[in-house]
Amino acid sequence: MPAPRHQPVAIFRQPRPEEAELLRRRAELAILRAALAVREAELDHLRAQLNSFEGRYIRQVGVLYIQLDEWEDRIAELHNPTPSQPQTLAPEPEPEPEPQQPDPAALDLKALFRAVAKRIHPDRARSAHDERHRTHLMAQANAAFLRDDAAMLHRMLNGYDPATDSGDDLTLAAQLQRITHQIDQSEQHLLALATEIEALAHSEMADLRNRTAHAATHGRDLLAELAARVKGSIGIAMRRYELDLARIRRKQPAFNPAPLLTAELAEPSAVNRAVRFEV
Repeated sequence: MPAPRHQPVAIFRQPRPEEAELLRRRAELAILRAALAVREAELDHLRAQLNSFEGRYIRQVGVLYIQLDEWEDRIAELHNPTPSQPQTLAPEPEPEPEPQQPDPAALDLKALFRAVAKRIHPDRARSAHDERHRTHLMAQANAAFLRDDAAMLHRMLNGYDPATDSGDDLTLAAQLQRITHQIDQSEQHLLALATEIEALAHSEMADLRNRTAHAATHGRDLLAELAARVKGSIGIAMRRYELDLARIRRKQPAFNPAPLLTAELAEPSAVNRAVRFEV
């Protein structure tokens, strides 16, 4: 009877506490980045909706408010005319500063940044996900440019993606420190996104958009009603301007010829006095 063959036994190495913590942190970072993508998409959608509504509001109502302000300014100018400014001598032109020679290192950094931006710009995205990814890369490139990190820009120009760098070539302690910093940044970014979304959702334009949508469910066009009210205010302002202008003109003194007649009568008597003196 042949001897039983032993099945190979897999040997699993128990991860060290640092390695287990690093794995846990990486999973946490992945969850945060997924939440960031969702919140960014939510913010982009809200911005697009508000921008579209704001354009409609400006076309229907905003231009009318501009006209109303112009008539109000005309009325104010009638009652408080701007005094004519005395003519002053033009100041002597200051000597032009001598042009400074640009720093070659700064020029190289700018050229490097432009090359990176041209390669990773969000306008070249092929999808919404690609656009978000390129936006993150642009933020990384801007940060590197502000801290004069030419080495980072060179690496990004050659295809380096900071978002996908796991830092496997670093020590466990350095990897933990790096991923902890990334988690902190992601949490701050999430808070900033939540704050911006909250501010936009409770802005005046969002409130007007919500009221307009609610009025539409009852068959009303709230923007058209607002436009009609502003047009009525423009008509009132125009009429007020006409009345105030007429009232101001009536207060001006009428032409009085008495001074001229007095001067004409005074001249002959002076001549007569001169003749009598000569005689």
